[in-house]
Amino acid sequence: MTRALIILLAAALAPAAERLSDLPDPLVGTDSKYELSHGNTYPATFIPYAMAAWSPQTGEGGWPYQYAKDNLRGLRMTHRPSAWTLDWGSFSLLPVTGSLKVLPDERGSKFRHAAENARAYRYDVTLDDYRTRVSIAPTEHGGVLRFAFPPSEPAFVVLDAGDGGSTVKIDPAARRVTGTNSKTAKGGAPFALYFVIEFDKPFSASGTWDKAGMRDDAKDRAGQHVGAWLGLAPGQAVNVRVGTSLISLDQAIRAMKAESPTADVEAAAEAARRIWDRELSVIQLEGGTPAQRKTFYTALYHSLQFPRMLNETDAAGAMVHYGLYDGKVHPGPMFTDIGFWDVFRAQFPLLTVINPKKDAEIIRAMVNTYEEGGWIPTWPNPIETNVMIGTHADSAVADAYIKGIRGFDADKAFAAIRKDGVEPGSGVFDARKGIADYLKLGYVPADGGVKESVARTLEYAYDDWCIAQMARAIGRQADYVRFMKQSKSYRNLYDMSSGFMRGRNRDGSWLTPFDPLDWGGVYTEGNAWQWLWSVQQDIPGLMSLMGGREAFIQKLDGLFAATTDFKVGGYGQLIHEMTEAKLGDMGQYAHINEPVHHVIYLYDYAGQPWKAQKWVREVLDRNYKPGPAGWLGDEDNGQMSAWYIFSALGFYPVIPGQPVYALGSPLFNRASIRLEGGRTFTVEALREDASDRYVQSAALNGKPLDRPWISHKEIVSGGLLRFQLGPKPNEKWGVGGLPAPDEIIAK
Repeated sequence: MTRALIILLAAALAPAAERLSDLPDPLVGTDSKYELSHGNTYPATFIPYAMAAWSPQTGEGGWPYQYAKDNLRGLRMTHRPSAWTLDWGSFSLLPVTGSLKVLPDERGSKFRHAAENARAYRYDVTLDDYRTRVSIAPTEHGGVLRFAFPPSEPAFVVLDAGDGGSTVKIDPAARRVTGTNSKTAKGGAPFALYFVIEFDKPFSASGTWDKAGMRDDAKDRAGQHVGAWLGLAPGQAVNVRVGTSLISLDQAIRAMKAESPTADVEAAAEAARRIWDRELSVIQLEGGTPAQRKTFYTALYHSLQFPRMLNETDAAGAMVHYGLYDGKVHPGPMFTDIGFWDVFRAQFPLLTVINPKKDAEIIRAMVNTYEEGGWIPTWPNPIETNVMIGTHADSAVADAYIKGIRGFDADKAFAAIRKDGVEPGSGVFDARKGIADYLKLGYVPADGGVKESVARTLEYAYDDWCIAQMARAIGRQADYVRFMKQSKSYRNLYDMSSGFMRGRNRDGSWLTPFDPLDWGGVYTEGNAWQWLWSVQQDIPGLMSLMGGREAFIQKLDGLFAATTDFKVGGYGQLIHEMTEAKLGDMGQYAHINEPVHHVIYLYDYAGQPWKAQKWVREVLDRNYKPGPAGWLGDEDNGQMSAWYIFSALGFYPVIPGQPVYALGSPLFNRASIRLEGGRTFTVEALREDASDRYVQSAALNGKPLDRPWISHKEIVSGGLLRFQLGPKPNEKWGVGGLPAPDEIIAK
């Protein structure tokens, strides 16, 4: 045998090279329910930031797919950002054999996870009752599906156009079904999702149905909840391509033709896979266990799902979008399904590192919303919902601008976030409830008719600090002074006698009774222990209130040493976050919810970074594991994942709006981040044992680094950050703390 032949044979027998697109596991987090969240995710197949995603559907409501269930009732085009939010404009398809069944509770089929293949770029499953294999590949505004029917049985595809108001129309000659779903949030302009579904095989029969189960051979139907059924020849593979639009049916057809020129699920899946390979390769890893690598890229997959793009391409090739607030078609980008209360903390800062162009595009969309609706939204789904507190788009805008990201109108962006800090909301925009009292008293009073008064005050103060930073950056000195003063409002709620942030009445008296274990009431999804630390903008000031650095450290130690017990407090009943926080078994530190995500890194500010290194690795190991029940807490639009990504890399944005990252303990031996302009930033961890987590020394571009932080400029300039890790704390490294928030920005 020749040497050339040996080489060719060896290459043929060698295992295929790992493709990053195969590492994310969409089933992670899907073993969730109302009472307990292991991620509250669904197995989404999608293009990063696309308008739509596909998911198998095992039920209705906030948990459309639950791993514990074995009955699949549809392949759903979904726009759901969270278990607690609206799935607007959704519809589903399902192949059925034998007798025709159309209603959701009747048409389902048993399936087995062993016959289920869930990937970011495709989804496949066998429907046991119908002996039919289903495959789905996504596009930005639709997708391609294949139904491989068994021989000798009548075959159908059931279209469920969804509730909330829907229409369907069948065109047998064109082998098409078109329709709309108008289930949307209240308060904006009326709109619907237009869809087109085109088959590559003719219909043997067809008709429509309604929510009462009435079906006939009529070719169009409208109502609260309607659908269509299509008869097909048995024993064949039927291919379907789908397009959607918020503007018109013509736009949906245009998207379908452009994104899936042929009904080829393999070609569509490979196209999606190449996109995922590219997007995931922005961070390359070396070392770590296979489980850690899968967890990392699963986290990166989740962080790229939202915000959801609503951009479309018109007949002239221009980017346009439907105005959700004025009902007009406008030029430029639009994004929605953004849980700012969660994602301002890490998911948006992650964009400033790995995709600043996308960050700028999203901010342009925020400015478009401001111009079309009068405000920047705080939790759009698809329009403003005011479902959480604070106006944290202020943080996302300021953080981007302070880090040098441009590509958006800074004056308009500033006008939008400034408005958040000075005016009461109107219409569907009412995020800063209690703002009049906040501006007059310096806090939202507990007896002012507004719930969550402590949490609101703390978050308004942080957002005001963010507005101040952008004001200074664009030369608005008077605004800088004003908003810096407002950002100190947190001081008015610190009770020195208890050592916590407490509810305060209009007359200045403290709200009683007080128990730091009580959840809810004046706090949002937490208690006094968790909300004490929400003063990112003035950590030195918080230390001073507590009595200095040593007292601050003692309180921080107490957070992790405290009981895991809780009291239902203002909620009056058990909520799932309480159970999950207790299961986390880290005292009163509740990583399962976002308000504490920066807290571990406060040890860096206090001069004891080895404690941050310890607890970061504890959370990485305990809270993020492979499998459907592997995560603890809500994913929340990519924030839980973005925390993991930053922390596994070894740094974290404690104060979005300040271009600085606190250092932790890197998980992998080497992680390289591909930056704009062809640069690379690499984090290297030298260790003798995989369990080594404590920083013994560090160097940046070959020069010793004896500080527990790194600037954004140092990262995006490219280079090498090298850690030497060991098994025991080095209490001499990095004890100098971090600069005050304004200090780095001023430079």
